[in-house]
Amino acid sequence: MKNYILAASIAFLSTAVSATTAYNDDTTQPVDTVLCVKNANCVVITENPGGVSIDVKGIENDSTFQTSCSLPYEANSVIKSRQSFAMPLGLKVNRCNDMIGAVQGLHFGFTGAVDAPAAMNTQMGKSFEIGIDNLLFYAHRFGPAHRNVVQVGMGINWRNYRMTGENRFDLVDGTTVITGYPEDTEGKFSRIKVFSLTFPISYTYYSPVKALGNSHLGFKLAAILNWNSHASMLTQYELADGSKVKENYDRIGQRKFSVDVMLGVQVAPAIGLYFKYSPYDLFKSETGSPKFQTISTGITIGF
Repeated sequence: MKNYILAASIAFLSTAVSATTAYNDDTTQPVDTVLCVKNANCVVITENPGGVSIDVKGIENDSTFQTSCSLPYEANSVIKSRQSFAMPLGLKVNRCNDMIGAVQGLHFGFTGAVDAPAAMNTQMGKSFEIGIDNLLFYAHRFGPAHRNVVQVGMGINWRNYRMTGENRFDLVDGTTVITGYPEDTEGKFSRIKVFSLTFPISYTYYSPVKALGNSHLGFKLAAILNWNSHASMLTQYELADGSKVKENYDRIGQRKFSVDVMLGVQVAPAIGLYFKYSPYDLFKSETGSPKFQTISTGITIGF
């Protein structure tokens, strides 16, 4: 004999009393009630964002018996469940509000130099960055409707500072300097490229406000630790006889570690805009290299 004890769901609901008054005429006041059903023909429990509803149809001696009740969630309720399901690359999620994943967020943007020397005529429209926000990440959702997300991860970023005009980057005794092109040459471009392994820590809030494509407007604040593992310099110019010259240097004295502060906004499904600022100079402080900070802004796919 199967017993269904429907206590936790209907103990405090006065509606459950009406379901039992047919069996007890002396009940005149709403009281806490335990409904014990033996051999129920059907018990249906339905969960939705508003709460839980329970329907019982048919009992041992009365096939026409039917009762139902609802248990609404409070505004600040958080419902957790343990669910296991497969993730790409063999990763696994054990709880619905915790996630481990791979390859999230492709970003592309334009890069600018702040407080750079006047001779360093880099142009934001010609300098850019591209990267993957997270190659691996762990995210935890919390709060009402799981609108809050805290996330840590590891990603990659390539950043480019491109200079055109009369000046170029050059490496002199291990120090990056800004100088002119050799005489009787035509300068094409000069650029510095930095590759970084990134470690972002972010907080995201998805508001109830609708955005494009039936998505929700989301806001992200992140601190990104950069390990600037490699940087290079490339300059190209043309001699008077038309031959082209390329000068390429590695180990240009970049700062090994820096931090970016990022603000992001989701405006459409999985699409966002971002703005980043790095208060750290690109080059080590003890060198005579030009001092400047970095800003960048662009678009993220996979917000």
